[in-house]
Amino acid sequence: MRLYVLHALVVKEAQRHLANRGGIVLAMLLVAAAVLLSVFAPEEATGGTGMVGGVHHCFVEFDRASPLVEHLKENVPPELKLQIVFRELAKADEINGIIVYPTGTGALQLRQDTRVPDRRPAVKVDIWHPEGDPSALAPYEAWFWKESRRFFAARAREKLSTADLPPDPDFGAGSSWLVLEAHARLQERVEAARGTKEARPLVPDLVIDRKGLGGRVLDFRAAIATGMVVFALYFACVYLLPTLNCEERERGVLLAQALSPASPAEIITAKFLFYPTAGIVLAAIIAGVYKVAVLKSLFFWLSLLAVAGGFLGIGMTVATLARTQRAAFMGGMCYLLSVSMVLLICSTNGIPFLPYVAVEYHGPRILHAALAGEVQTYHWHHLLGAIGLAAAWLAAAGWLFRRRGWQ
Repeated sequence: MRLYVLHALVVKEAQRHLANRGGIVLAMLLVAAAVLLSVFAPEEATGGTGMVGGVHHCFVEFDRASPLVEHLKENVPPELKLQIVFRELAKADEINGIIVYPTGTGALQLRQDTRVPDRRPAVKVDIWHPEGDPSALAPYEAWFWKESRRFFAARAREKLSTADLPPDPDFGAGSSWLVLEAHARLQERVEAARGTKEARPLVPDLVIDRKGLGGRVLDFRAAIATGMVVFALYFACVYLLPTLNCEERERGVLLAQALSPASPAEIITAKFLFYPTAGIVLAAIIAGVYKVAVLKSLFFWLSLLAVAGGFLGIGMTVATLARTQRAAFMGGMCYLLSVSMVLLICSTNGIPFLPYVAVEYHGPRILHAALAGEVQTYHWHHLLGAIGLAAAWLAAAGWLFRRRGWQ
């Protein structure tokens, strides 16, 4: 290997990309998307997206101000403060007398009939959720029912001043107070209907014990950042490399390089140096914008090298088999679609072992673990699998290029 020849070939690749403004613009858009993800979806936002149950805002609307409404306003949890909006029903947006809500929102309408002396007091709650998704407001409903129950129990204690009223249940996270109180109410009604006092009740007591799984909930911010990092590597190695290599073949530049003093090994090495380096630099910028600390992780850099190596081998294989730029582009897209479908089928049908032979199976897992800061022992196994597949793809690409890359 002659360093001055490699330098000339790498500079040639860089100059070609500087002239290709489309690729530069797309790279800048990826970085801009990472900046927007970091700015408008900060880590402390709920679920990383500012969305709760698929609804980004819930309106709590009331017919009149009352102690119940004031209690609700004063007891909004911190994670819901940005999502819950209080307003009077008279100020709601209406079209032809019908209240309308923006897409991605819901409402809890509170109507209080508690002032008429000769009528039993009632509070009517209308729940307006997105069509076809009645559970979308579940987090907001859980807060509303808990605080309503606390308010009415406190008012009852003030009026009764007696110790006979049971204390409030545990309202902590993961509590099943609503189910337990409904079960206790069922027991009381069954025993009242039974009419006899026997030691053994017909309905047994209910005990609920919640335990969390060992794994954490998917970090959507890290998942989005992982997708952008993987796309940056795929864009450089599986899209740009095949299309520009086929462009060189169509214009005769590749044949001219073959007739130059540069050897086939030097030409391949220059491509192997430039494209993964460009993809890794772009991916590192995106990851650094998302989380600067990830750039200090050895596992992250090893993951980038493994995934970039695998994509480089795939891209060079496509570049060798394709004859034209159009064929190279379609080949890369067909490969991506085929692998995605195979992985989806294997995942939904529980087919083992087959996904292990795809770089796309190991790559997102190890990159997501690095970006989320949740590297476990099995992630190192995925890293070893990605490195092995990258070595196999690079060996196959080099062999194919030597045999028919000039044709």
